Amino acid sequence: MALLCLAACGSPSETHDDAAVSDGHHDGAPDAPAVFPATLDGNRERLLATYLAYLETMPTVQQSNGLRGADLHSVCELWTALAPSPHEVFLTITHRLYGSVIADGSHALDHVTKLYRLVGGQDASAASNGSCGGGEYNRMIMQQDAALHDAQVAASTHQGAQPFDLADAIGAGYWRDSHDAGGAHAPFDLSDETNDGAPRGQTQYFRDPASTVANTALGRMDLTTLVDPYALEMDQDYDCVHNSNPACDYTFYGPLCAAETTQTGTLIYAAKYGDFAPAWKPTGC
Repeated sequence: MALLCLAACGSPSETHDDAAVSDGHHDGAPDAPAVFPATLDGNRERLLATYLAYLETMPTVQQSNGLRGADLHSVCELWTALAPSPHEVFLTITHRLYGSVIADGSHALDHVTKLYRLVGGQDASAASNGSCGGGEYNRMIMQQDAALHDAQVAASTHQGAQPFDLADAIGAGYWRDSHDAGGAHAPFDLSDETNDGAPRGQTQYFRDPASTVANTALGRMDLTTLVDPYALEMDQDYDCVHNSNPACDYTFYGPLCAAETTQTGTLIYAAKYGDFAPAWKPTGC
């Protein structure tokens, strides 16, 4: 597993500008690319840097989470401007992806190269968690590299058979083909999920990055014109009707939708998948 990753790694077929930090020179020389350790914290910092860079490419467009590139000058400003609901979406999803491991032993999160969209509940604010569900809310849309893409396709094809192509964050858990009767979320044409729930992780992506559908604009909220064959969507379903907001309260999250003690999604997540560092903030914030 690589110990370091550059700040804005592109997909195998793309070249992108790297997020940069000052190299201490004042002679007009270009700044050195920012380098982040391949830890959970390092990956979180890296992905937020790529998100800021993406928002800066369309500075006057307000996102559904309230962010606008022109208003942001640092990752700290970005993080502070987000409501608590998207904070918890980001922290739980990145924790789940860091705990998920592909066959070479590297963390799935190491292979998530960009963040395009981060949203909590609909109309989430400092005073409200927003909606618990919604097909465009409580999720992240990212870019994965070819290694993670191929691991997901293999996990789907092999239906979670051992040895696991993509292990889940705990015990003998694993990723496999999705059993969701609704199928993949358009425009994606393949979906994986974890075999265990409370919450159940679910991803959406393109089976073949060379296909026509993978090279067509996503047409999704905030990403109507984005074309990325390696786009990756992820949310986590906390109950039997697939509500995905970790800030909401849930009761029907037991096996076969059995009623359990009502708890917030964050408590349900932490009890099963461990400490996701809910108080985490980017360095310097």
